[in-house]
Parts: sequence; C-alpha cells; structure tokens
Amino acid sequence: MVASEASFLGLAKQTAKGTINSTDGDFKYLLFRRGGFGVNNMFIPLGAEVGGGAMERNVVKVGVSTGGVLEFIPRPETLGHFFMGATGNSSISGPVDSAYTHEFTFAADQFSAPYYTVRYAPGNVWGETYRDSRFNLLSLEWRAANFVTGTLGMLGIVPTTNVNMGTWGALAKVDSGPQFLSPLGAIEIPTGSTASVLAGSFIAQNVMPLDQQFIVGDYYPEDLDIVSRSFVLNLTVKIEDNTLYNKINYDPAAGASWAADVFKESNILLRFRSDTNVGAGTTPYEFKIEANGQTQASTNANISWTAQPLEIVAQRQIIMQLQGFFLADPLAVQPIKLTLVNAKTTAY
Repeated sequence: MVASEASFLGLAKQTAKGTINSTDGDFKYLLFRRGGFGVNNMFIPLGAEVGGGAMERNVVKVGVSTGGVLEFIPRPETLGHFFMGATGNSSISGPVDSAYTHEFTFAADQFSAPYYTVRYAPGNVWGETYRDSRFNLLSLEWRAANFVTGTLGMLGIVPTTNVNMGTWGALAKVDSGPQFLSPLGAIEIPTGSTASVLAGSFIAQNVMPLDQQFIVGDYYPEDLDIVSRSFVLNLTVKIEDNTLYNKINYDPAAGASWAADVFKESNILLRFRSDTNVGAGTTPYEFKIEANGQTQASTNANISWTAQPLEIVAQRQIIMQLQGFFLADPLAVQPIKLTLVNAKTTAY
C-alpha cells in the first residue's frame, strides 16, 4: 500500500516566467491534510454526427494546465510564500531578538506576482514538476480553541513527469515549524475594541481567467495574467448591544433612520501567534492582517462592512455574521498589509 503521508509537495520561487527553478536548496515542502493537485487535461469528444452511428467516434486532448487546492495548517516560513503570491511584493526588517519581520504589500504594478516551480511526489513513488505556477487562492480560517487552518489554490502552466527525485532531500526540507493558535489571537472589529469572535476567515484571491489564456497553435496557457485581486474578512461575532448592528444595517453615523451610506472602518487589528518563540528569544511567531488603518471619521477607510440578518436559535447566543471587503486605498498608499514574523533571514 502507498501511504499518502509519504507524499511530498514543495515549491520554490522562479527568477522569471519560463525559467524553472531546479536548485534543490531553494525548495520548501508543505505539510497538508488533503488536496487534489496535479495535471488538468482538457478532453473533448468529437460529438454526434449524422451518419456516425450510435457510438462516440473520437476523444482528443486539446490543452493542459496544472494546479489544485490544498487544505493545510499554516507554518511560519511557507506562509510567507503564500502572502507573497497574494500581494506581489515583500520587504524584510530585523533581526529583533533573532526574529525577522516580513511585510507584504502591493508592488508598483498591482497585478504583478511571482512564478513558482512546484515539485510533487504522490506517495513518493514518482516525481513531477509544474513550471510557472501562481497562487490564485489563500484562505486562512480560525475558530475558538483550535489551530488556524488554511486553504491554498494554485494554477500552473507546464507539467513534467518521471522527474529524478534523488537529489530532492524533501523530508529534510519540510516546513514543520510551529502552528498558529486561535487562543493566542487578537481581533478588534470596527468598534475599535476587542471583539467576541467565535470564528472567521480571511480570503485572498487572484483572478486569472484560464479560458482566455489558451491560444491557437499551443496546448499550454500563454500566461497566468492576474486581472483583479480581492481580500475579504468574515467574522462570526457575539452581539451584546446594538451599536455595531445599527451602524452596519441602518446608518454609519448611528442615526435612528436607515441611510444608504455604507459603514467603512479599517482601523482594525487581526493577529495570530504561535505558542513557540523564534529561536531562543522571547518574540513569538506571528502574522497580522491590516488595511490602510483609517477610521470611519477620516472618510478614507478602505474596508466596507456588511452583515447578514441575525441568526437566532433557541438556547444559543445571538450572533452576527460580518463581512469586510477591502477596497482601493483612497490615499493611494497600500490597501492591505500582511506581516509575518519568523526566522527567515532573507526576503521572499
């Protein structure tokens, strides 16, 4: 029997599109719970034809791409690659107490993102590589008294199979670092005070219409162009009074009558830590999610908030489902900043 736990999936950033990364030391391998990842073939049947009889007469392959979706528990080093793919730009500062701080924001070209080479070994029986891969989805999810978990999506262009795995050394390069825990999280929602959050998620998407990348004369996608990006916060919160409810559902100015204005507030805090410190220091592994930091009063806040109707169930707490949509920054600075503290001494 071939055990799933013997499988490996690793990635390394490329210097450019079309340039596969074959340097073994550049790869970091992921721990994940489940996923469908591999070669995505485009099969099409010939279709019915008059006089052709009762059976289909042909099926052909007309294109190929790679990728898939993984469910995982984030680790401090590889999470930086996911943040890099979601935003396109990174910087590094430190060390402080042996810890390095990495900040991820948009580049001058807001549609830019790095390409990665993916190595995949199902059951460690055979090896494949997927060149020119990009992240199209990152979701981080949390709920009380649990690990922070995640979902990751990638698309790629060129697959190669029967790759020699002899030099990979994958097991020694698995990112088995500490996990992030929801009891060590801190969340401040638009009221500016600590919220009683039961669960939530942060979803980052890079929209890459694959159907517009296949061109006449080639089986492979021409590129993986990003046409838009989106970032959304989902929060399940306890309701203790009607302040936030009224601001979102009725009037951001807290008036008694319904108004068409949308409640916008981006002076929020969303942070998760590990129970393990970096190295021998006292700084914990940590990640943060921030918007442009403007308050409702400034009129430049770049998160718009909506809420679903209250969920009321007998013998249960009254809760509200919030969604915060990140908007373009009116100050033309950065609409989003992701921060990661870990032991990686070089920028992503």
